[in-house]
Amino acid sequence: MNIAIVGAGFSGCLLYNKLIKKNHQITIFEKSRGTGGRLSTKYINDNFCDHGTPYFEAKNQTFIDFCNRLVKQKILKKYKKFYIPTKGINKVCSSLINKEDLKTNIKITTCKYENKKWNLIDTQNNIYQDFDILLITIPAVQILELNINLNEQIKQDLSSIKYDSVFTLILYGNKNLSLHKGLKNINLFKKIIDNSKKYNYDNFSSFVLHANESFSTKNNEKTKEKLEEKVIKKLKKLHIEIDKDFTILPHLWKYAFAKNHLKKDFIFDKKQSLGICGDYFSNKNIEASFLSSTKLADNI
Repeated sequence: MNIAIVGAGFSGCLLYNKLIKKNHQITIFEKSRGTGGRLSTKYINDNFCDHGTPYFEAKNQTFIDFCNRLVKQKILKKYKKFYIPTKGINKVCSSLINKEDLKTNIKITTCKYENKKWNLIDTQNNIYQDFDILLITIPAVQILELNINLNEQIKQDLSSIKYDSVFTLILYGNKNLSLHKGLKNINLFKKIIDNSKKYNYDNFSSFVLHANESFSTKNNEKTKEKLEEKVIKKLKKLHIEIDKDFTILPHLWKYAFAKNHLKKDFIFDKKQSLGICGDYFSNKNIEASFLSSTKLADNI
């Protein structure tokens, strides 16, 4: 069959990996310039900076087996109960697909099902035709923003999913820079990741500061640049300065975490050959994404 997948995050790439082994023809569409979604890595020269999920746990045995295979491939390494990337966490996603089947910088806006075929249209009005099955792996709220005919039950399910945002500051420099000690003592940041330590860099400093959900969600209608200004002002009031030798890059994960989840493994509408999966099925984490994608692939 000819299958379209919308979204090249972990769910989309895993779906691709499962289905390509069944000899289907697959095209995966991604609005960004590469795979990863919230498992994203910025490349600063030859250095890796994971500005989304920095690492993760595995509890389900099938997911543990999957992660252990990535350890054997030297994509991940095990540290205590965590799986940590060796060369950028987005490699977890990119290792699962063939690049020639990935279309990047393409945001699908319209999905039409006519004569038992799916036709997709992007923001530039380019048309991608004749797909037998459409699989969507983007956040629930973004699915509802598509021009697509969904049945009422699917709309209700997707509408029930709410999200928290996370605003992130990426700091990096080409020498051994350190953070102001006061940063670790304020509740503005939920998590501070030392990427240079994670990757054992000697002459490169890289930190990722994840603001808490309360601040991020409250301000998620602002641009990432405005949010950066707001955070810097807050820090100055607390007499905390970021070293001027750091380069600062802001990023807003508007749909970072699902606050709730559906009590089902995936959605599949047989009448329209439409499937939906992601990290908001059965749970709300990367393991849920793995299980949801795997079970949807097994259903096709």
